[in-house]
Amino acid sequence: MKATAAFSGLTILIISFIIVQCIVVSPALAEHYVMEIGSKSNPNAHLFSYDQKFRESTNLQNYPMKMSASKEFTDATRLSTKMELLALPNLTEMTIDADFIGIGRIGYLVLDPETGDIKDEVSRINHMFVGNFSIDEQIIVAKDHMCECGYLPCA
Repeated sequence: MKATAAFSGLTILIISFIIVQCIVVSPALAEHYVMEIGSKSNPNAHLFSYDQKFRESTNLQNYPMKMSASKEFTDATRLSTKMELLALPNLTEMTIDADFIGIGRIGYLVLDPETGDIKDEVSRINHMFVGNFSIDEQIIVAKDHMCECGYLPCA
């Protein structure tokens, strides 16, 4: 009786060990797809997988002028951007060229130069683009003058 109980306990232990080994080893034996990133001349290489989404953001703070400018692209299936920034004590310039499919946000905030308090906003501009866009935007904020080409008159 003791021999049969020990034998069936040993059998259960061996079977459990085999099952655990199969579970642990099976992913290592599975065939994994490895995406090669490269040029179009390599037939095995892909520029990107089609289910990927891209995200990019930039936030510029010009503390002497008490202003900030930002751009953010999220959930983009296609994203190509070029940006130029200039921040001086009396001038901020942000030029954005973007070609994307997704969500884009561009804007700036100017606070009262005397107080610098968030409660004392002088100007807040926010643009939100959802879809397929090609934009070329230039935001210029100079001391005592704001200019956004295409929306506010630029001198």
